[in-house]
Amino acid sequence: MDDATPSGPIWHGATVLVVDNDPVMRKLVRRTLEAEEFHVEEAEDGESALNLIQSREGPFDLVLTDLSMPGIDGRQVSETLARYRPSVAVLCMSADPDSVPRIGVSDTPVRVMVKPFNADDLYHAVRDAITRSADLTAIAEDELVLAHAGLSKFARALEASRTIRVHTLDLVVAARELRRLREPG
Repeated sequence: MDDATPSGPIWHGATVLVVDNDPVMRKLVRRTLEAEEFHVEEAEDGESALNLIQSREGPFDLVLTDLSMPGIDGRQVSETLARYRPSVAVLCMSADPDSVPRIGVSDTPVRVMVKPFNADDLYHAVRDAITRSADLTAIAEDELVLAHAGLSKFARALEASRTIRVHTLDLVVAARELRRLREPG
């Protein structure tokens, strides 16, 4: 399968939100992703991230969040996005591989990168998460189109049924009128 579109790969120029309470980690991830031509914004905690996501004019393509943060942690950010912004890809980071939770409304695991990781692993994980999210979004859009087409067919059938019913009512009225005219008196 070819990952490229006429304008390049779908992740080319994608916008990533890096959420981590460790400023050194945020800067390192930011520089690594910007070197690969991603647009990167930062948030120092889960609350800041959710506020930024909500107030931002355009959507993020990916939210890369640390799981362990004070206040609203990465798990809560991921669950909120899964419920209210399901088209946004999520990739988590954790320094403790044993504490990796299952995240999401459907309890499906989100990909978690174990710290420390190298630049190549980060780049490939981000690229894959964005691609997977875009593929799922395309599938969902196709299903919506099919559902709309099905509803349109149903609406046309319902309208045809109403038309038949109207014509049937006209026939009943006409038959009654004929019977009334034929009856003596």
